[in-house]
Amino acid sequence: MKSVVFRDTEKLEIIETKLQNLKDDELIIEVANCGVCGTDFHIFNGHSYAKQNTILGHEFAGTIITKGIDCNGFEIGDNIAVDPNIYCGKCDYCKVGKIHFCENHKALGVTEDGGFAEYVIVPVSQAYKLPKEFPLSQAAFAEPLSCCIRGIDQAEIKHGDSVIIVGGGTIGLLMLQLAKLAGASKIIVIELNDLKHKYALELGADYTLSPDKINLLFDINKITKGGADKVIECVGSTDAVTLSIQLIKRGGTVVIFGLAPEGKSVQLNLQDAFKKELTIKTSFLNPFTFGRAIELLINRKVVVGSIPVTQIGFDSFKEIFSTSYKRNTLKYQFTNKLKETL
Repeated sequence: MKSVVFRDTEKLEIIETKLQNLKDDELIIEVANCGVCGTDFHIFNGHSYAKQNTILGHEFAGTIITKGIDCNGFEIGDNIAVDPNIYCGKCDYCKVGKIHFCENHKALGVTEDGGFAEYVIVPVSQAYKLPKEFPLSQAAFAEPLSCCIRGIDQAEIKHGDSVIIVGGGTIGLLMLQLAKLAGASKIIVIELNDLKHKYALELGADYTLSPDKINLLFDINKITKGGADKVIECVGSTDAVTLSIQLIKRGGTVVIFGLAPEGKSVQLNLQDAFKKELTIKTSFLNPFTFGRAIELLINRKVVVGSIPVTQIGFDSFKEIFSTSYKRNTLKYQFTNKLKETL
């Protein structure tokens, strides 16, 4: 089968590989769609870890073509979305419910072979069955949405809160919808790209502003009466985090969601943080949120069909990774069936 294999920093190979022998509690999935995540770019650039000689891709959905004998509840032909994060259930963190800190954590597409392939073997514990009619191209958003749900949980948005989302890419647009569902009364998206302003407004943002606007802080203070109750950073850069801290009101909460390259840091004015009673949280992985993401998707409470996706095949991988994201491309998504669109 064709696969995209991570060899080393800035080195991907599109090669023929073979599946391992199927275990009793595993499924073989024909991959339909697999999103290209910002983390995949970090891995390619050497800014985030993946095991060498691993097939990348952790945002995927597909159809079961073979199953082990201990896969009750699933049948050949079922469509599924896959939670890539595999926890041991035995370490101290797992035993107290902090599974995302698992000391033996594995991840499909990072430490184990993932979805940038024609087929992939998946532990049945990671499979979530989908309605037959639900588009697999949309189901592939379940993993990033599940991570966003963790970020929204960390923000603890209350009804009537004002919320600023820094970054209007795919993650920012998912966060925007979750903030609405959580009861935010005013949602402001901070984004440099004008086209992404349009998408944010279509999905329910009340205001969109550019981070390079001269009077940005003045405008935010006017809209929010002194700063936002919650700010969710979705970029993964020092500038975005610094800006997020500037935009929060007294007693507010900043959630740093974006994954920054290793070694990056920010300066914090301790007296300002002290006077604001500032709360800063981060968000890591998707503990117990994947099922919630599936429910939001299949019941159309979070809409991903209106998020523009650029579908790619095997032949496009090296090009997009060598050029990184194009400014107006919100989401790349690998598909084995290029005719399927959102």
